[in-house]
Amino acid sequence: MPGLGTSFGRGGATTFLQDLSNADCILIEGSNMAEAHPVGFQWVMEAKRRGATVIHVDPRFTRTSAVADVHVPIRAGSDIAFLGALVNHVLSNELDFREYVVAYTNAANVIDDNFHDTEDLDGLFSGFDPETGQYDPITWRYAPPEDLNAEEQDRERELVDDEERVVSEGAGHKRSHQAARSESHGSGGAPVSWKGRRDETLQDPLCVYQILKRHFARYTPEMVQEVCGISPEQFAVVADALTRNSGRERTTAFCYAVGWTHHSVGAQMIRTAAILQTLLGNIGRPGGGILALRGHASIQGSTDIPTLFNILPGYLPMPQAADHQTLDEWVRGDEGKAGFWGNVRSYAVSLLKSYWGDAATADNDFCFDYLPRITGDHSTYNTVKAQIEGRCKGYFVVGENPAVGSANGKMQRLGMANLDWLVVRDLQMIESATFWKDGPEIETGELVTEDIGTEVFFLPAASHVEKAGSFTQTQRMLQWRDKAVDPPGDARSELDFYYELGQRIRQKLAGSTDEMDRPLLDLAWDYPTDEHGEVDGQAVLREINGTGPDGRALSAYTELKPDGSTRCGCWIYCGVYADEVNQARRRKPRWEQDQVASEWGWVWPANRRILYNRASAAPDGTRGASASATCGGTRRRAGGPGRTSRTSSRTGHPTTCPRRAPRVPTRSAARTRS
Repeated sequence: MPGLGTSFGRGGATTFLQDLSNADCILIEGSNMAEAHPVGFQWVMEAKRRGATVIHVDPRFTRTSAVADVHVPIRAGSDIAFLGALVNHVLSNELDFREYVVAYTNAANVIDDNFHDTEDLDGLFSGFDPETGQYDPITWRYAPPEDLNAEEQDRERELVDDEERVVSEGAGHKRSHQAARSESHGSGGAPVSWKGRRDETLQDPLCVYQILKRHFARYTPEMVQEVCGISPEQFAVVADALTRNSGRERTTAFCYAVGWTHHSVGAQMIRTAAILQTLLGNIGRPGGGILALRGHASIQGSTDIPTLFNILPGYLPMPQAADHQTLDEWVRGDEGKAGFWGNVRSYAVSLLKSYWGDAATADNDFCFDYLPRITGDHSTYNTVKAQIEGRCKGYFVVGENPAVGSANGKMQRLGMANLDWLVVRDLQMIESATFWKDGPEIETGELVTEDIGTEVFFLPAASHVEKAGSFTQTQRMLQWRDKAVDPPGDARSELDFYYELGQRIRQKLAGSTDEMDRPLLDLAWDYPTDEHGEVDGQAVLREINGTGPDGRALSAYTELKPDGSTRCGCWIYCGVYADEVNQARRRKPRWEQDQVASEWGWVWPANRRILYNRASAAPDGTRGASASATCGGTRRRAGGPGRTSRTSSRTGHPTTCPRRAPRVPTRSAARTRS
């Protein structure tokens, strides 16, 4: 999720569903969670049973609204104004969790004095280029540290200007809609060259806190009423519930789904919610956080191991043809920066070694030249446009139905009608496989079956119970499921289909001396198969996990090296096969472990169930002693600065019961409590 990645560093849910039961308030917006995510919604109901306030902001009154304490009807698509007014309410009334905000956010950082907000520039921020319609973010940087003299500051500014322009331009900022700029910095966020000057009193007019305060002042309850259709009285109820249930002793959680993400400004909605939750001190603390509720079981997994054109596994950005001719050029924008993302060379080299094995060496830039380059926007609608124009000749449709499931279905059907070949893999004969004979355009006469030259190959797919493999769900959790029954007839899993397709292509190219064929011929395509020729999916998961110089599975992405001695198919998944054990297959019953359930499945990164959990402790790293906390059947309070809280070194998740270990109920007791 672009908004979450930009705000916090990683584009995944910041917490896990069970932790919702620890919340004092839960705001659900952009989701009918009760119906769309009923398994996770049980924890919302558990929180309500314990006394939490549940708020549902949605244009419709749904089953989620029916069990919420407060339903707030909102005009569709106006969420930014509503969220912005909540931010304004927090800032103008100084209701932020100040100790948390100063310690764990950039609110105290002072911005360069060349920055200008929209009030100064008639609705635009500084750095806007009217010719390209894009921003140059140089003026948005942090001000240089005060301990530098004027000459040193100027020199540092020039260095940062040069460096950030390279990154900005290399990421496609000067080319409209290219490389999906929201993902261009991967999961690590935009690069920061220095932490700069800070004013921890938050009074400097150029500090982030004051800039936010001025910017969001426009979002008033009256504006919300006009834009969103929400009365000031309704707004006040929500604002009071959020602020009253956030801070040192309490936490609020946000849940959203495609009611936000499918808007053209969905990233901005998520970003505004992230600002609000950060001001309230709800990120990284039990009972808080933001849950991006995914749709199908592995929607999270299909961005981690991406189906998107612009990123590689683990959110590594795709190389661009115009800017990345070498491995050094590809990684230099993030290499050495703060945080784990600064080790991007280790992740990139390990991925290349995973793809091409022994063929990838330091002498050939670890086969970096084999990676495809992107030249612009290669997303779905540009691809359909290329089909209509005759530039795209073939198309795979897997796990989707664009003829009726994508916006502008007619355009999709016209595009498919102009292909040379189309492969459709599905459980049944969907509209994208039969558009050529029974589509709407056939009925109207706009298309004639005999004139459509597209050769359609329909290949039946195995269902989820007919294949083994992992899926990655809402809370970043990988779970393994075994095959229950064999697929019928010719139906096959995606893994078997792509493996055999790859093998057949490689057989056709065998003996080729054309350099263009080397990337396929040199692939490390050596998965073990059973007596039926089916690939062992666990071997693929192990490859994704990564191996060290001794060939054994790695335990953490901190073990990845930039010298080519390690291989890893997705750095954020490193650890899922630690100790040569399929960690995603773990199913220890809940009555044998605590609520965090760290031995049920495996969560990226590092099996960490609550991300950014350092914010659960006091700034000096101590647990604090201002309040008590209990475990078991009583209500848990969330940790935070000055609170009783700690982080487990074993599982990396915060606990709020430092005085004694959590009581593990017996099976019968667990049944009684549930």
